[in-house]
Amino acid sequence: MAKGLSLKKNIAWNSAGSIVRLGCNYLITIAVVRLSHGFDAAGALSLAMSVSNLVAPFADFRLRTVQVTDVRGEHSSGEYVGLRLLTSALAFVAGVAYAVLTCSLDAVPAIVAYLVASLAANFIEGLHAIDQRHLRMDYIGRSYMMQGISNLVLFSVVLWFSDSLVLACISMAVSTLAICGIYDMPRASGFESIKPVIDLRSAARTLATLLPLVIAQVCSSAVLTVPKQYLAASVSTAALGIYSSVASPAAIVQMGASYIYSPLMGEFAQRFKDDKASALKLFRRTIQGIVGITVVFSVLILIFGEWVLGLLYGQEIVEYSYLLGPAVLCTFVTAFAWFMNDLLLSLRDYKASFLGNVVATVVSLAVTIPVVDLFGMNGVSWVGVGSYLMAVLSLVAFFVRDCKRLD
Repeated sequence: MAKGLSLKKNIAWNSAGSIVRLGCNYLITIAVVRLSHGFDAAGALSLAMSVSNLVAPFADFRLRTVQVTDVRGEHSSGEYVGLRLLTSALAFVAGVAYAVLTCSLDAVPAIVAYLVASLAANFIEGLHAIDQRHLRMDYIGRSYMMQGISNLVLFSVVLWFSDSLVLACISMAVSTLAICGIYDMPRASGFESIKPVIDLRSAARTLATLLPLVIAQVCSSAVLTVPKQYLAASVSTAALGIYSSVASPAAIVQMGASYIYSPLMGEFAQRFKDDKASALKLFRRTIQGIVGITVVFSVLILIFGEWVLGLLYGQEIVEYSYLLGPAVLCTFVTAFAWFMNDLLLSLRDYKASFLGNVVATVVSLAVTIPVVDLFGMNGVSWVGVGSYLMAVLSLVAFFVRDCKRLD
């Protein structure tokens, strides 16, 4: 069995791999603009991403976080793999049904193809949870790098030669599945058995227990999906493509924050179990790290964002650079909502996570139409700011309550 790495090395590998994959995913959103005519393909890809994000919680079921923070041996790795197979099938059916019912039929093939690629990457996260538990996040970092680079290259090449967004998305699905079978599965199986264990009765009980977390994650995704879809319907698909292209650099803010805290979730669970004072100390240091990284990224984006947009997308996009400010603020608030969600999971307070995200969704549904009508494309970001801010306030209140209950 491979020897575990130090916490710092694990964070470094996870961050490096995540940054490469994030960068490649961002370049895909640029490639779809550069290699196609107008912004229709970009809007269609953004719609596919939004639908995928909406049903991804049904595939994930928060199993990565639950598995990593399983310090009491609630389930075996084989059981977690079996659960992921079941939830992936559920997510695929839900995604296809949602696309058929709510989207243009012309957009459905691309949405389905992208959904397969997304679900393949999601399944790999279950294998990465095993790597993380054994302190070998270098495997995770390398997997992320291979996924990002191969997806970018294949997507661009296929789109260039075929001018087909559907075929480009299919190429990403094939690439991700290949990496799963050739790289990730052999390494995870070196630590523990990854043979799927599916006990339908036990799986039903477990999924029922975790269902509030899924609903919470769906609610979290819907916060921005709802105003995006309303923008596409009320203005145009091209408007959604413009917004998504300009706002995409801001995603690095919340992703940068996740690189700080994600490798620490297992450590949080163990410390809250054994030593509350030590856990709270780690909490304060993590908050400082999140604030630091998000402020740095935010300032860089605001300073160089307009120049980068012109360089990547062409001068026609520069006139929409006013969308950057609200988008950065939105991702800043979202980063804290993500962190507080995962932290409450390490404390096994599923109800709090559920309620906090329901609050965000209710706010989003209530304000989407008037805010998007008033602010146009910027309305998507302002809906996100208000919704996620209410979620953060609610989640923090639950966290304080849970800490007081600990011995």
